[in-house]
Amino acid sequence: MEIEIKKISNTDITKINFGNEKDEDTNELTGTIELDIENQIPFLEQINSLLDEGVSKIILTLSQISYIDSSGLWAIFESFKKAEQRNGKIVLLNPKKDVRRVLDITKISSKIKIFEEDESAITYLSE
Repeated sequence: MEIEIKKISNTDITKINFGNEKDEDTNELTGTIELDIENQIPFLEQINSLLDEGVSKIILTLSQISYIDSSGLWAIFESFKKAEQRNGKIVLLNPKKDVRRVLDITKISSKIKIFEEDESAITYLSE
């Protein structure tokens, strides 16, 4: 799992993208990953590291995540709770249909805001 961290210009918002490889031409992450027991720890460590550095507004882009299991859900929810404890916010962006269904069934989508476009997530976090 590759993780890309980008600061949204002119804001205090950080966007995190996931993938399994970097495109040589665009330098963007590509390919889908599974957020499961195999990679929940690197995911959680990265989020915790950002929170420990004082980053308080995070967009997690889920568009490259093709599958999520209970350990992946736990990692997202733990990150969300830790951000809240530090007066921060984590939102989810553009989950695939199957991932969104799991977020809805487990009621995580009722706790963590989910957005379909960058602009909506940025506007929400800027309030």
